Amino acid sequence: MSRNQLSNGSFDPVERKVQFAGNSTFVVSLPKEWALEQDIEPGMSMALYPHEDRLVAATEPVSTRDRNVTVDADAVTEETITWRIESAYMAGCDRITVTGLDNTDPRLRQEIQRTVNQLTGAAIQTDSDNQLAIVNLLDSSEVSLPQTVTQAQQLALELHEDAIDAFLTNDADLAQRVIDRDDDVDRLFSFVKRGINRGLENVHEIDRLGTDRLSMFRDYRIAQQLKRIADHAEGIARETTRQSGSPDQAFTDQLETIGADARTVIELSAAGEIESAHETLSSVRETVAQTDQELYDRKEPNVYLYGRVLQRVHQTAENGINITETIAESTFES
Repeated sequence: MSRNQLSNGSFDPVERKVQFAGNSTFVVSLPKEWALEQDIEPGMSMALYPHEDRLVAATEPVSTRDRNVTVDADAVTEETITWRIESAYMAGCDRITVTGLDNTDPRLRQEIQRTVNQLTGAAIQTDSDNQLAIVNLLDSSEVSLPQTVTQAQQLALELHEDAIDAFLTNDADLAQRVIDRDDDVDRLFSFVKRGINRGLENVHEIDRLGTDRLSMFRDYRIAQQLKRIADHAEGIARETTRQSGSPDQAFTDQLETIGADARTVIELSAAGEIESAHETLSSVRETVAQTDQELYDRKEPNVYLYGRVLQRVHQTAENGINITETIAESTFES
């Protein structure tokens, strides 16, 4: 039986009356069988935390949880090292120590530095021959999770518009700037993911991030979609480097229209304009299908690139409508 499941097989809360004991003490009794299922024993201390409309009870203070992790460079590949650093950061660790660096390629330190630069608030505090320590310097109370998502949305929209412009004008420099700035959206998403993991572990962290439980999960899911939208922008930018020249005017006009409509889906979705967002998405789907058929009948060398870009723009709009669904679901749950 699950620890959260009651002995009667349901998941309903245990309702108990608060009783008065003595002149200054309130007492709440717990059913013995239920308490044992939650690993609660006589004499055990519990920590109570006020949070919004309820009290959160924990069998140990959340502040005592270990937030340090060590990565042994001798035991894993270089790629795994950077992956573990990112994972530890997003899991909410405050200090990440990388050991076993004395016999590794010097380029590994450069890769670790690059990884740390992509993590909001993270910095290398100490660096010796054998190890280095990465710490979090950002006070979460100084950052708003909703504002971070808004920033990610603005950046993703800019990248998408610039990527299409780069492809249509065959501007390799602009395409490279889009590719480079995609990391900025990844950085914002990592911070949002770190925030939700910290919030799940420490109820006070949610307040410091300027949000609440429901909004925190909503913002995380929206940030996921925005990251994918930015990835599509990067993909479009990379196609720019593969084409032999700018597309003709007919395809340029079509892609500009479809791209603008895809961004409109995102903006309407974020604003909660559900009906308008779906109407615009329907227009995108119809225009993409028509344009894709026209591309199929063409014989020019770059037509397959046009098709790939077209599908990325289509997927951008689909990711945008997912934002609407996320907002709608959070409204139903509130």
